[in-house]
Amino acid sequence: MKKIFTVMMTVCLGLVSVGCTGSGTAPKANEASTGLPGATGTTTTSKDSGKVTEVRVSWYGDANRTKIYNDTFDIIQKKLPDLKLVREFAASGEYWTKLNTQVAGGNAPDLMIFTLDTLYDFAKRGQLLDLQPFADQGIIHLNDFNPAIVNSGKVDGKLYTVSQGNSILGSYYNKDLFKKAGVSEPDLNWTWDDFSKAMIAIHTSLGKNVWGSEDLAGVNNVFQTFLKQKNKDLYKEDGSLGFEKSDMIEWFTLWDNMRQQGGIPPADISAEYKGKNEVESILAAGKVAVSMSASNRLKLFQNVMKDELGMVRVPNVKGGTQFDLLAGVYMGIYTKSKFPKETARIIDAFANDSEAAKAFGLLYGPVGSSKVMKELEPSIDPLMKKVNDFQVTVSKNVLPTVPYPTGSNAVNKLLSTENDAVAFKQKTVAQSVDDFFTEAQKILKK
Repeated sequence: MKKIFTVMMTVCLGLVSVGCTGSGTAPKANEASTGLPGATGTTTTSKDSGKVTEVRVSWYGDANRTKIYNDTFDIIQKKLPDLKLVREFAASGEYWTKLNTQVAGGNAPDLMIFTLDTLYDFAKRGQLLDLQPFADQGIIHLNDFNPAIVNSGKVDGKLYTVSQGNSILGSYYNKDLFKKAGVSEPDLNWTWDDFSKAMIAIHTSLGKNVWGSEDLAGVNNVFQTFLKQKNKDLYKEDGSLGFEKSDMIEWFTLWDNMRQQGGIPPADISAEYKGKNEVESILAAGKVAVSMSASNRLKLFQNVMKDELGMVRVPNVKGGTQFDLLAGVYMGIYTKSKFPKETARIIDAFANDSEAAKAFGLLYGPVGSSKVMKELEPSIDPLMKKVNDFQVTVSKNVLPTVPYPTGSNAVNKLLSTENDAVAFKQKTVAQSVDDFFTEAQKILKK
């Protein structure tokens, strides 16, 4: 895969001063909405429009994101009257499990969405169609896209996905809790040592029901950022692990030390909030002052919180390499789709229709089309600008990463499982790391 991340963010963010966000309330009830499991595509007849092809489109997220997707697909539905968009969605934590089950059964949705850390696995297992023929035929229009953004959706040189938007991993922090605790707000250059001390200080000051940070030791992209700062990576080009046991011991020990001193919540509290959406998150509940996620989520969190949020970089390894991780969401077509051309038309509308783009509201960050970005510029709100200012500032540190190999989804999940084992005191850090390496190496050799 081309190493395009630095170029991509520099060019993408330079198109126009924009941010990335979304808002909304409850899922919209309509005749085309279903849960993630669904029937295979069919063709039906309508009295008004004649032949109508049912195309299944899917996404993940909470009520806020679901409303945004429904509003966007409502617009696309009106513009493609010969298609019926059968909508399927699931909570973030459930989407990948259900999608894997559907793929295994040969019954996945026609249009699926992916993040960069899930895209490679599905593409390398032959579960996505090459979209280049649709681009060559003028069904998916990418002429207005910067080539770097197009290339970000490629795996091994083939175009498997088209971006819905891109952002950068960042640290969200509750300004009010920092002030209440008497702890200085973080800056762009804070280190993991600064982070640990501040998180423990917040808990010490605010008491037993407030902790410094969400437990993020088992989150693969946060761990990957730590590794990249040490000039390593999650994986090597040959598909094996890209780090040593000593790196993982250092990582788990950092977080376990915070856990013991209240810098992060105890295991039972973390488990209660694990996988929750923004509305139900531990950050929105006011129980922690810091979380780390894609920059586009700033507004999603801020919309459900009274306290003001700030955003800085993920902490740095002292003396290490400056690195910020690219994030994004991409659209692809299931390889067994009965209606690939129709699905490609939906992707094109999602990527190039300005009315649909306005409804989507830069949910996942700057979109690929420079024309659409210019049309969206007048509607940018202060929170979008805040996100964009952050992305412009740190985009110079977005460096290439090794594409995730087949089996990486299972390995990434294993990281979380082994962190939980340490948190619940079922294993020592050393035991957990040993077990991780043993099982991960088995998975990656399959």
